[in-house]
Amino acid sequence: MIRLTLASNAVHLEAARRLRDGLERRRVGMEILLWEAQRFSLTAADRRRWPLRLPLRPRSYLLLAPWALLGLVAELRLAHRSGAGGGLRLLLARARRLTLLDDGLDQYRARPRALDPSGFAEGTEYWLFSDVPDWRAPWCARFSCRDLGPLFPHVPSASLPPEAANLRGTLIIDSPGVEHLQGQVSAFPRPLSLMPHPVAAKRAWRIPLSEGDRVLQGHPEELLPGWQGTVVVGESLMLLAALRLCPLGTRIWIALPLSADSHLEACVALAAERRPLVTLAGSPPPVP
Repeated sequence: MIRLTLASNAVHLEAARRLRDGLERRRVGMEILLWEAQRFSLTAADRRRWPLRLPLRPRSYLLLAPWALLGLVAELRLAHRSGAGGGLRLLLARARRLTLLDDGLDQYRARPRALDPSGFAEGTEYWLFSDVPDWRAPWCARFSCRDLGPLFPHVPSASLPPEAANLRGTLIIDSPGVEHLQGQVSAFPRPLSLMPHPVAAKRAWRIPLSEGDRVLQGHPEELLPGWQGTVVVGESLMLLAALRLCPLGTRIWIALPLSADSHLEACVALAAERRPLVTLAGSPPPVP
């Protein structure tokens, strides 16, 4: 029997890692990973976890079709069926068990962007990260939600590398919505440190940096626990990271786009009310 895991982005992959490393103990004969090679890379540890792996391409589905038709796919793990072609539809129809994986912010949206809850049976097992479980949208109750733990666990300050401690100025995590704060850039403490969005088409911060400012690469969550100045973030998982990881003395500006989901916006607004130095800016008032 075969277990197939589909990972289209780094969030899916991290969910799959935690299950593969023993969080879910059901065993099958063969594990195969289908992954989006153009969007993220596998580590050496990932290659050991999944010695059998295929890129997410139509040809890979063709290779798996005979196994599915023979009823040998014991479990299919995936985040959603959005945009599913004939190959994935065959796997969905023939797999003996379907398991859903977290897709990022969708669990906090009243209307998820990728997952259609009605497309899966009630009670389907749904593995979710638990950074803010109280924010989950009502539709999550349709499923049997299981806990992956926080995507952004707290990091003891003693374990931070020297370059990630006592960082000052303003960290701008480029994401949809931060463009609303470009007009206030003169009020932000200098220097500015911009972390561009990894997807060029989603970059929202357009103001050129000045002398003394800088562009940073890497993972923002590695810097947030030691950041002592100001953090600017938009609609992305990094807003969850900022709320969980930033020291209480860090000022956090959260700017959501006008298209932000009302449930997510209401949750962020409540978090801003409850925590000092957190401000929700650049969006209309939340819908109750």
